[in-house]
Amino acid sequence: MSVYESDYGAVRSRWRVDAPMVSFELGTIVFAIGIASYFAWPTEPIWWWAAILASGLAASATFAASRWSGLSALAVGGFALAALHTQLASPNPVEREQRITATGWVSDVDTGGRMRRITLDVTEASPVPRSGVPERVRFRVGKNWPQVELGDAITVDIVVGPLPGPAVPDGYDPARRAFFQGLSGSGFAISEPSTARIELNRIDKATLKITRLRRGLAGRVMEAAPPETAGLQAALLTGLRDDIPDAQTEALRASGLAHILAISGLHMGLVSFGVFALASALLALHPAAAGRDMRKVAAVIGIVAATGYLVLSGASVATQRAYVMVCIAFCAVLLERRVLSIRSVAVAAVGTLLIHPEALMSVGFQMSFAAVAALVVVFRVWTDRRPKRRAEGLRDRVTAFYGSLAGTSVIAMFATGGFALFHFGRFANYGLLGNLAAMAIFPVVMGFGIASLALMPFGLEAVPLTVMSWLLRPMIGVAEWVAALPGAVGHAKAADPLALALYGLGFASACLATRRSVVVGSVLSAIALALWVATPVYDLRITDDGRVSVWSDGQASTSSLRADGYGRDMFSRALGAGDVEWAAYRDDFANCDALGCRFSHNGKTISVVEEASEVSEACADSDIVVLPDRSATAPARRKCKALLLDYTALRESGGVHIASGGELRMRPIQSERRQRRPWGRGEPRR
Repeated sequence: MSVYESDYGAVRSRWRVDAPMVSFELGTIVFAIGIASYFAWPTEPIWWWAAILASGLAASATFAASRWSGLSALAVGGFALAALHTQLASPNPVEREQRITATGWVSDVDTGGRMRRITLDVTEASPVPRSGVPERVRFRVGKNWPQVELGDAITVDIVVGPLPGPAVPDGYDPARRAFFQGLSGSGFAISEPSTARIELNRIDKATLKITRLRRGLAGRVMEAAPPETAGLQAALLTGLRDDIPDAQTEALRASGLAHILAISGLHMGLVSFGVFALASALLALHPAAAGRDMRKVAAVIGIVAATGYLVLSGASVATQRAYVMVCIAFCAVLLERRVLSIRSVAVAAVGTLLIHPEALMSVGFQMSFAAVAALVVVFRVWTDRRPKRRAEGLRDRVTAFYGSLAGTSVIAMFATGGFALFHFGRFANYGLLGNLAAMAIFPVVMGFGIASLALMPFGLEAVPLTVMSWLLRPMIGVAEWVAALPGAVGHAKAADPLALALYGLGFASACLATRRSVVVGSVLSAIALALWVATPVYDLRITDDGRVSVWSDGQASTSSLRADGYGRDMFSRALGAGDVEWAAYRDDFANCDALGCRFSHNGKTISVVEEASEVSEACADSDIVVLPDRSATAPARRKCKALLLDYTALRESGGVHIASGGELRMRPIQSERRQRRPWGRGEPRR
């Protein structure tokens, strides 16, 4: 033994660097916990402090072989990564509404709805907002506004302001999503555009080419496909959903088939493995294939097909996850290893989170990985325990294929159902029926979709698109039939974010498929459900501009039907009531005069007053007093024994939700914690 080997052995013995640490799967869960902790943090942390701490813990784990140091290093590392990513991704969000003259190039044009929406990648702005030159802004224009095309360089006067936040407490936050998509603000144009001169960099040029390609393909599909299904066909092939009729979208949601609109594992698997199977069959017919494994060549072709579909579909987080999984599967074919395992799911999760840590908080990431993890675990157990029997003949192969497809639908529905309830407060009660009836057709649908893309360069896409439409019509018919069944959609009240976090952690733990992890996962899920049940019902909504909505004994009433339509819809869903018909409370149970309105709800008296002079009188005999357009004086605030919500309080909180049963409980729509984060800063818009 050399002196170097002896010294190395002494060091290894002293520091125990070869001691086992943690499994990759468990490390992935802990890493994700660190990222989630960042987004739950009450203020914006200093990322490099977390990075230093993570480095110290990692060194301790390496040299002291400490399991807990390793887990802590992964958690703090995830925290630091998310904080750093936020700093690097910041698009200089606009913090207050103002007029600016912006110069940039058009990166997107949305023609859906009554007004067009233009997305402008800004290169210059005057005056420069205090947060800096906005990276990207989206603004509305009228139908008569001059036409602009993708890539046009323009200068335009716009009124731009902060992006809207959640409509309900701890609800979906469009501003956070837009922040990480590079959107700085939104507004409307107040002048016609003038031509500008801008030199795009290579990345912008590539992005523009891909966007033009996707839009061009979607346009070709819309022209060649029958109009009844053209929008749905364009969405399946390019990921652009602008032209899907609202009625079809709602029917797919109510029947549990909305997942076909999100290009993810199902679509990527059908495309890539369909191409792989076809390539394997064709290559096997070649004389040179004798005695050779053509599956490896077909696997490379499958990766190329998957890459092309990733680009065409817009590369959403769910599509990226599916792409990584498909590439891992094909690499396993190349290396002659097991194709799918829970480790491959963990690798895909880590790859996604390293690039997009914020994806962890999205419903797409959670439902996508929940479905694929459950499928991998269940099918691995099934294949390990079922009798070994090789399918013989076409009939056996077709039966096995559709049997696995039905099993996939059942497993994925139950795996994602809990997350759907947490996020949307709704569940397709007959989703299993809809999936079993429709999914038998869907693989053939995608087959003709692939054929249409392959024939498009030759101008022959009309025939496969027509056949694709014929197959989609019975699918849509099934969706509409299931959606029309009594009780097709179930609803549940909104849960505390902690309940969702515990449920997700419990689900991930159970997917590790060891006895201990299943027990831990079951306990965490049970605690999450208990928290959900214990969450109070917030039945009174007061917006930042003083509009009042109330839910009482199945009756939905509001002070005004003209505004806050989206907010009221989210409010009713948070109550577990789903979509309801709203009525003006002036025509129902409120007593109103020129000075305001008063009504009783759950034994509480609510007064909405128009003048500050009425506050003292209202405070004397009310439980809640709302003064929407004025700020109460300091003496009035001190003397008021009721809950006083004036202009200042409502603006600071972004509005409130109140649980009026028993002791009053109040939650701000825009929490102080959110307002301290980069995507939550800025003055509320009215």
